[in-house]
Amino acid sequence: MNMRRAVSVTLEQDNVLWLKAQAAASDKGSVSEVLDRLVTRARAAGASEPNAIRSVAGTIDLPEDDPDLEQADAYVKGIVDRSIRRPMAVRERPPRGARKLGRRGGR
Repeated sequence: MNMRRAVSVTLEQDNVLWLKAQAAASDKGSVSEVLDRLVTRARAAGASEPNAIRSVAGTIDLPEDDPDLEQADAYVKGIVDRSIRRPMAVRERPPRGARKLGRRGGR
């Protein structure tokens, strides 16, 4: 699942107009969608600032009491076990375009 986050961006007026035109021509008509697609393509192509960080190394805090994550398996298993034991309401959604079948006239 992709998580989205709102950000504030300041652009030159000509770039805003260009983005709006691209959005109007796209399926969703969203400037955010166009901008997200452009950034995704640039990242996939390896386009970045020369001094930019290109790794997630160092962005995760490891617990001081388990820096080698030796207890991680047990911790994750515990989380999953607790989640499975928790009661959960589940509702199946019908496929798109499916019609409801019901009783009519005593059938």
